[in-house]
Amino acid sequence: MRLSDLKENDLQLDEILPAVGAAVGGIARGAAAVGGAVARGAAAVGGAVAGGVTNDPQAQAKMQAQQALDRANQKKEIQDQIKQTQEQLADLQKQLAAIR
Repeated sequence: MRLSDLKENDLQLDEILPAVGAAVGGIARGAAAVGGAVARGAAAVGGAVAGGVTNDPQAQAKMQAQQALDRANQKKEIQDQIKQTQEQLADLQKQLAAIR
């Protein structure tokens, strides 16, 4: 289906545009969430660096474990956002197929 085909039937265009807008909004929200996760990860690393370098092996191990946990949480947030975006895309594809 081409855009010119949609122009011929304004009803179809009126139905698809809100769905496309919703998907774009979802993607924008996902980008904001990913940005927030990155900022939190950077803040955690910055806090660890600001705490200073120590020769205490237990403190170093604890700091490394916290950094690993922060990275794992950040990765999970991004994976969850990707999954939500993929689900939104699949819903839009179903709506588009129903219109054809």
